[in-house]
Amino acid sequence: MTGLSLETAVVSGLLVVVVAAILVRRINLPYTALLVLVGLLLGFVPLVPHFELTPAVILLIFLPPLLFEASFNLHEESLRESLPAMLLLAIPGTVVGALVIAALLRASTGKPLSILFVFGALVAATDPISVLAVFRRLGVSPRLATIVEGESLFNDGVAIVLFGIALEIALGQPFHLTHGLVEFVRVALGGVVAGLVCALLAIALLRRITDALIETALTTVVAFGAYVLAERLGVSGVIAVVVAGIILSRERAVSISPSSRVMLGAFWEYISFLGNSMIFLLMGMRIAAPELWDNLGTVALVMLVVLVSRLVIVVLANGVLRVMRQPLPWRWLPVLTWGGLRGAVTLALALSLPAGLPERDWMQVMAFGVVLVSLLGEGLTMEPLVRRLGLSNPRQVEYERHLARLFAINRALRVLDQEQEQGTLLPNVVSLVRAGYEEAARQEHRELEALEAKDSRLRQQQLRLTRRQALLAERAALHDLGRQGQISAETLDDLLRAVDTALVRLDEPGEEPAAEEEPSARPRTSRSRPVLPPE
Repeated sequence: MTGLSLETAVVSGLLVVVVAAILVRRINLPYTALLVLVGLLLGFVPLVPHFELTPAVILLIFLPPLLFEASFNLHEESLRESLPAMLLLAIPGTVVGALVIAALLRASTGKPLSILFVFGALVAATDPISVLAVFRRLGVSPRLATIVEGESLFNDGVAIVLFGIALEIALGQPFHLTHGLVEFVRVALGGVVAGLVCALLAIALLRRITDALIETALTTVVAFGAYVLAERLGVSGVIAVVVAGIILSRERAVSISPSSRVMLGAFWEYISFLGNSMIFLLMGMRIAAPELWDNLGTVALVMLVVLVSRLVIVVLANGVLRVMRQPLPWRWLPVLTWGGLRGAVTLALALSLPAGLPERDWMQVMAFGVVLVSLLGEGLTMEPLVRRLGLSNPRQVEYERHLARLFAINRALRVLDQEQEQGTLLPNVVSLVRAGYEEAARQEHRELEALEAKDSRLRQQQLRLTRRQALLAERAALHDLGRQGQISAETLDDLLRAVDTALVRLDEPGEEPAAEEEPSARPRTSRSRPVLPPE
């Protein structure tokens, strides 16, 4: 490709991204699905310059900033509450999914099991971009969105490690189960350590820097540096980036100045938008539509197997969560199953298959087919599924915004009172500032009441979440009594079981929490949305 054609390709790609972003606001089509379709069409245009979408481009250029942006913006409390579900789906779920895919394809195609295990590993990584866009638009529970996003962040690394082990087996290298498990743990934990080291070094620098540009540049260095360092050490670069992003997100309020937080938010939002847009456009251009058409029946079979494996993962994970007394609402299970889309990592791993590997061409075609069908099929039908299950509430986002604003106002009023009591602020100045905040609080109350009048579900949802927060306190109190030996283990177990039963009922469809319901020592196992005021 000449310099001019490269420049033309870059500018043309950005133009397509902008046009697609404008179109997606006017048509009912997920943004990523539209870009893939545009990429497919551009693939048939002879005059359009084509990039060679290699594994290095995806894994080194696109993946680190996208992973860092997602992990950097994960809310700590939502992450903590969703962590058991995320880790079950991402770690054992990814391994089980790869094995189930290999076993089912072995029974249906008769191909070598070692080769099918490689294929199972390379299609194990999920890509939730289009699903999360639907969630945000429809006002789906943030905890459900956190589970979907968090699973993808962690299972990318797990799938890449598993793919490496499976590839060694398929190429005939000696393999022992114990050695494989040790290697898996070494690579994963090594990635955690590499990400931790990079994050701690960045935090030490951030606490000495107040320049927004330098702070933004430093987070960029961490995003790419954690990945490169981990890969140089022979451990998981993906896990390193995710860990570094999560740790820095916790320090954001402490180590980063307010002006820098605003700049960082805008910068990483732009990077995420641009990176996701370009990668899905290039994916569409890279997928060979004629080859998929020639193997349409086999692609349909493989896609069915992938969906069955996903169902197995979700059901098993929820079974374990039920034993842990943290079951997911049953209405979430179809969404988690149908929302396991495949994307960039699957494509990168398929492209990285060595030339001498048996069934390499078949695996690449099937991987491209799974990516395309999941992005278009599952991606386009996710919104009707969410609506059908009653998980959508378009006014919820606006409602949350007013709640958050009211929470911030109440916090500001309390700080003003404290400063006045300590004598650091003059009373006449405080009264002037306070009057403005009080009027803003009244306006937020009016907005909330108007929204509740339009949609009674908002009030019921708020009642559910308020009850969950109260129940969390009950559960914590019961555990304290148990640790102090003030109640027996049998009594503690009975009371916690009653709590968990009541909690599950809160998420059942049609169950409206009674306003005058008596407390029954029932905690919240999940808080879908923050119940912010009063402060």
